[in-house]
Amino acid sequence: MIEVRDLKIHYGDLVAVDQVSFSVSPGSIFGLIGPNGAGKTSVLKAIASLLEPTYGDILVNGKSVLHQPEKARCLLGYMPDFPPVYEDLKVWEFCDYFAHAYGLRGEDKRSRVLECLLTTSLNEHKHQFCKTLSRGMKQRALLAKTLVHDPSVLLLDEPAANLDPKSRIELRNILKKLADSGKTILISSHVLSEIEDTCDSIGFMQSGKMVKSGTLEEVLRNNPGTSVVRIHLSSPAPKLPDVVSQIPALSGLELISEDRLRFEVTLKGNQTEASQVLAQLVSSGIPVSEFSCQKQKVEDLFLQLESQPLNKQTFA
Repeated sequence: MIEVRDLKIHYGDLVAVDQVSFSVSPGSIFGLIGPNGAGKTSVLKAIASLLEPTYGDILVNGKSVLHQPEKARCLLGYMPDFPPVYEDLKVWEFCDYFAHAYGLRGEDKRSRVLECLLTTSLNEHKHQFCKTLSRGMKQRALLAKTLVHDPSVLLLDEPAANLDPKSRIELRNILKKLADSGKTILISSHVLSEIEDTCDSIGFMQSGKMVKSGTLEEVLRNNPGTSVVRIHLSSPAPKLPDVVSQIPALSGLELISEDRLRFEVTLKGNQTEASQVLAQLVSSGIPVSEFSCQKQKVEDLFLQLESQPLNKQTFA
């Protein structure tokens, strides 16, 4: 488990991270998103004990990274953005090298390296030189060496960057299996589609602050932004455009079927506003047979929050 409490990180006069708090439970995958310079990598480095915070505390399975760094490091596996692979080593040698660095010896080391290669689907390629691997396979090799000491907490900075769709799917499946085994996983990424498909919780950072965080479902459901609503009528309703124009929360009515029974409209608000809009349509005599809000995507949330001034955003 990861617990970040009131974390502050200053680089001279620059406040890179400002009172950030969040937690990641065992068996879950937390995605940290935000624009460049938001403070995501600084947070990961602080959790990995590579950067000393200005203020606050970080607990990894109850061990303070600040006050018990050696004990905390034993629990951590950190994969930074664009880490190098040792190209003149074979895949198994690359993992074996790091297993040796972690103090594993003999049969324990051999079995652990094999287990990591199997976990990352690299056992069939273990005799290949790292320089011959594709980008996706190199990422898996880096993940394998990150797992050799069996850390309970994984910190992954941009693990899906520059991967093709097949490699992303393979990486996603590996991470989900690791989470199912009980590992705590924190990912920082700009690949928003992967965050949505992989993570069960997210946190959005901007200008060093955690603007919004929670489970994926909670964050997207409670976001007071805009969403697309589909309306299906049981019979034509010529007055629908006039009714929609009188509801402030609705805009951009669009006909999407030739029978004039299906429409899409933009809703400003969340599920509460959607319920109120439906009641207004029905009370105005519109024969609504179906009314559904299309699921908002992480990308929509990212663009919306990034475009808002920080002092107008709702912190959660």
